[in-house]
Amino acid sequence: APAPAARPGAAVPGLTVRFEELSPAVVRPDQDVTVRVTVTSTSSGASGPLSARVLLGGTPFSQRQALSAWLHDAQPRSLATREVVSQPIAAGVPAQGTTSVTLTVPRAALRRGTPFGTYPLAVEVRSGSDRVALARSVLPWVGADQEYEPLRLAWIAPLTLPARPDLFAGSVDEVGQAWSQTVGAAGPLRQRLDAAVGTPVTWMVDPAVLTPPSGPGGLVSATAAPAASTSPGASTASPPSSTSATSAAAPEPPAGTPSTPSASSAPPSSTPATPSAPAPAQTPTSPSDPLAAARTDADALTARLEALGDDQPVWSLPVGDPDTAALLRAGPDPALSAVVWPAGTNPLTRAVGRSVTDSIAWPADGSWAEGRTTAWTRTTGGSAPTAAVVSTDAVAPQRQTTPGAAQRSPDGTPLLAYDERLSEVTAGDPSSSDTQMVQEFLGQSLTLLGELPGTRRTALVAVPRRTALSGPALRRLWSATASAPWLRQVDVSSILGQGAQARQGIQGSQSVATTTEPSRPASPLDGPAVDELESDLATVNGLRRILPADAPGARAWTAAIQQLTSARWRGGSQAWTQLRGAVDGSIDAAAHGVQVRPSTINFLADSGTIQITVNNTLPYAVHDVRLELVPGSPKLRVTQSTKTLTIAAGSRTTIQVEVTALGAGTVPLEARLSTPDGVALGSATTVDMNVRPTSVWVFALVAGIVGLILVLGLARSLRRGPTRAERELGDHEAVADAVLGATRPAGGDRPGGADRPDSSDKDS
Repeated sequence: APAPAARPGAAVPGLTVRFEELSPAVVRPDQDVTVRVTVTSTSSGASGPLSARVLLGGTPFSQRQALSAWLHDAQPRSLATREVVSQPIAAGVPAQGTTSVTLTVPRAALRRGTPFGTYPLAVEVRSGSDRVALARSVLPWVGADQEYEPLRLAWIAPLTLPARPDLFAGSVDEVGQAWSQTVGAAGPLRQRLDAAVGTPVTWMVDPAVLTPPSGPGGLVSATAAPAASTSPGASTASPPSSTSATSAAAPEPPAGTPSTPSASSAPPSSTPATPSAPAPAQTPTSPSDPLAAARTDADALTARLEALGDDQPVWSLPVGDPDTAALLRAGPDPALSAVVWPAGTNPLTRAVGRSVTDSIAWPADGSWAEGRTTAWTRTTGGSAPTAAVVSTDAVAPQRQTTPGAAQRSPDGTPLLAYDERLSEVTAGDPSSSDTQMVQEFLGQSLTLLGELPGTRRTALVAVPRRTALSGPALRRLWSATASAPWLRQVDVSSILGQGAQARQGIQGSQSVATTTEPSRPASPLDGPAVDELESDLATVNGLRRILPADAPGARAWTAAIQQLTSARWRGGSQAWTQLRGAVDGSIDAAAHGVQVRPSTINFLADSGTIQITVNNTLPYAVHDVRLELVPGSPKLRVTQSTKTLTIAAGSRTTIQVEVTALGAGTVPLEARLSTPDGVALGSATTVDMNVRPTSVWVFALVAGIVGLILVLGLARSLRRGPTRAERELGDHEAVADAVLGATRPAGGDRPGGADRPDSSDKDS
């Protein structure tokens, strides 16, 4: 029957089938094969009577790609298979239940004419004549005679941290538990070490796995996880206040209130304020302390590494296992590079008490493109790596066979080329059982052997950093490969020693170039992300200049930024974003912990002093904080625009600044806080200055008074009536005639122009 077009283990009308056992894993002549599967129902009703049958192909796979397609493609190429055994499932499968079925394939049905090969195998569940579930696997077959050169198999396995933000940010309980779950006895790293007993595995170790946080501080809260973001100035903003300065001798206002201008100067005062964050707690030493338990687990892991034998060498990755491939593309600045690749003694050497190899590069993209060696040395600030671990998919062979493990780049860098398909099997698949994983690995390795069966070859397997295989699954895989007759376990160092011979032997006389990049999960470390990390690091370095040397925050921020460059975040951008938000929020909160109190000041003087209040809500004292005052108008001049402050933890200080008023109006005075190297602390605060110089308002007052007098005098003169004397004497013209007599001018010449009748006329 042709191979069905159903994905292995896929749900078909509510039923799935899954391999639980295939024994023996490698079939030899005169052996029966036991196949045990589990049929699971997700339906709300019982399935009714079913049957199960085993289908076996008659032709082995000749190409590894065809084997992968058979196992993983939704619609693989049809293969000729035949039924070798069937068995009824009379009771069927209960609603939302499982049924285990065991089938035995007789040895007579397994006779093969080839010396070895990997054959397609499937278990089909039927309801009547309809197929309702299917699972696919492979069956490696080896004849009695060894008609091949065994394949040498070397292993590299990582001991790196998983993509968990709670390893670095959260409450003490959350962080401590995350570390214990990772490095503890039941964690994946210890289980991985235990599973490799007896197998020559080379361990690629991130030194960060041995150093959990030592106590609260920075991103580790004593009580609760830190918020992902903090509003700038939220912990320091105060309602604006208003003060008035009427003279140079005005009294000083209470502490905490912007002061009036004063001709006298007073030293800065420091008064306690309620801090917005608790002081860092002392590290508990009780047995129930989660961080203490995590440190104990890390010490046990360190002892386990110290006890490793010569057959399991330790190679060190840079601290944090940085994603060098992504960082080389982004081009970090020297400050970030110095944090990612710090100089000095490798911390793993100090931890395990012996020298470890730390010059092997393991780029997360699996490639070593031309020019990468030069870029590597330029960016990391170190020497060229002794060798680079790359994927065979990145190596361009001259033939249709899988490249061997020993290669060289065009610039002469030794390359350890790991087999892409074998390594990808060890990543694990939640939809597949351990049995399916082991059978796929054995089938792939046997098909690889079939490419050049008479040639001595070495295959390298690099277990991916993101592997989901448990310790028992790895133990089962390593036990199966140890017993496979066509595989010989070797140490990775033997491949390094064969590099020169490999170029003259089967690998060809010329070096090979990595022309393609294998398919890998995307890294969150693109150009903008690296720019943000550089900005955060600049802020952290600035905060170091004003915080005490023993403040744990700066150390935790730097370590977290280093961890954000790790290769573990590939494919885990959401987890990366969570940790990035926690780091950014914590740094931003510290930068806004020192803030100028906003206020409004009425300045009614030509010159004098004003008081500026600066709050420190951090649980640490700060020193060498620079305060710069920048007027927003030429109407105000600050005599000394920059001040240096020292403020106690959870306190405020008030400083006096001399200013000169050059004009009247409202002048915004911008107060900027920064570190000694110019890193801004929080956002600038504006102090509103209502400026009224003395010369201006005094002259305006005098001019107003004079003007008022003139206006009143003019109004009085316009409204003036006859005087009392005039009212008593009567007509003042008659009086004038009586006094002046003949000397009085004629009527035509009188002022006023009009002739008036003289007295004689009046008498007549």
